[in-house]
Amino acid sequence: MGVSFLAKLILSGALKLDEGRINLKNQLDFLLTPALFATQITKYFISQGKEDILYLISWINGYISNYKIKMLFNLDTPEKMYRIGMDFGESMGIGLYKTHDYHPGRYTHFVIRTNPIAELYGKSDRPIDYIIAGGMAGGGCLVHNDICQNVEIRCKSCSSDVCEFLTGTPRELKSRNLWKEVQVRYNLKEILPIQKYLYEEYNPQEEQRILQYVFEELSKLE
Repeated sequence: MGVSFLAKLILSGALKLDEGRINLKNQLDFLLTPALFATQITKYFISQGKEDILYLISWINGYISNYKIKMLFNLDTPEKMYRIGMDFGESMGIGLYKTHDYHPGRYTHFVIRTNPIAELYGKSDRPIDYIIAGGMAGGGCLVHNDICQNVEIRCKSCSSDVCEFLTGTPRELKSRNLWKEVQVRYNLKEILPIQKYLYEEYNPQEEQRILQYVFEELSKLE
């Protein structure tokens, strides 16, 4: 689905690839994320003990990007939002996604069999895909209509054969006994207020003001 979807956009002129960017209808720009660059960024944040910051930055980017996609394409159902969001995730160069299970308003369960970030990263004693987890959690808010988080359950860097993820609402993660893991892994006590503010206040017309506040709060966590 991802390839055919992108092909239609490119052939219609709605999507242009140029100098490492994706330009969508001259209204929305995405920076292409080479796997090597994403891997080095991941290594740096982990070495500094700031994995929660990397997750939050990715969450913010995922939320804003998917919010704009929803408005741009007038996506009026969770299913449409989910499908296009996953297609764009693949187009960013961070792996090929396969949905295991999906329930609007509750969770999205998916795996990535070919994940260049984890493969380039090497061995680890814990999951390392904070960029993917954060981006999918932020984007998932638009699918599940709640402040979502994502847990990487299995990771190829930890000798698993796939990277497995679950994006879920707080209620869903609590029902699966994953909420405590989220709280600890992402320092949720500190980042949740920022997520909550963005989720409740964001609109493109006020983006500069809202992001200024978000960046000020983010700097306090460093």
